[in-house]
Amino acid sequence: MEKLLQLTFSGLALGGTYALVALGFVVIYRSSQVFNFAQGEFLIVGAFLMTTLTSSGVPWPAALLVAMLVTGLLGAVIERVVLRPLVGRPTFVLAILTIFIAFLMRTAAVLIWGADTRAMPSPWPRDGTLSVLGARVTYNSIGAMVATAVALLAFFLLFRRSKIGIGMRATATDQEAALGVGIPVGRVFGTAWFIAGATAALGGVFLGMFPRVVEPNLGFVAFRAFPAVLLGGLDSPAGAVTGGLILGVLELLAQGYVNPALGSFGQNFHEVFAYMFMIVVLVVRPYGLFGRRDIERV
Repeated sequence: MEKLLQLTFSGLALGGTYALVALGFVVIYRSSQVFNFAQGEFLIVGAFLMTTLTSSGVPWPAALLVAMLVTGLLGAVIERVVLRPLVGRPTFVLAILTIFIAFLMRTAAVLIWGADTRAMPSPWPRDGTLSVLGARVTYNSIGAMVATAVALLAFFLLFRRSKIGIGMRATATDQEAALGVGIPVGRVFGTAWFIAGATAALGGVFLGMFPRVVEPNLGFVAFRAFPAVLLGGLDSPAGAVTGGLILGVLELLAQGYVNPALGSFGQNFHEVFAYMFMIVVLVVRPYGLFGRRDIERV
């Protein structure tokens, strides 16, 4: 029972970071119908910025906020300079362009920070643990869960209560109608990319704290969060969060129970277990757990 609880808490922490990454995918897709393949590179930029700021003497909380702000602004600038002039083009053109942007960002990150690993700083003892219901939960896991909860609460308050949030929901429903009633769709796009960059930076910091190092391949974690997007539904922020949490818990439980049961065949099986679960869910619910089925009258 203790092992189950420990794996569950660790899975929720990991799932929370997956939820932040998945939320970035969903926010951009809802606002512009574009799937951002550069989301993983925002993780890299945010994590490396964090290591640079803390090594320069910036306090950890301030460094985290600055890393999120700078990465969010980078996302907004990319949207404004590169993608907005192409609004109206087929969405697959914009999606392919984000792949090109991802290559440029990854190359720039290697040129700026190098290809070597860097230690991710932690504001608490690295090996510190806390007893929760009899299970030993690391401070990193608790910090990740708290930070994720605060970030997601702030996002949903913005999404539901603010004018820009109302504009995001209206734009997601019908861009032309939103423009017709005076909603600044361009500003909505920029805000969506800012949120995607900021949440990716937060996720990159805590993902870097789990292995305790940051390196350029951290961006591939975004594709490990990809099942969370499809599992919850491409157009559902709540689904992205739910899918991320489910994904994190399943991955840790599979690593703790399924891998050992399969012997040598089960080595790293937990990395594909989430994809298998996603396929099963999509067979039953093709639009995801919270996805919206589009009905067109002809």
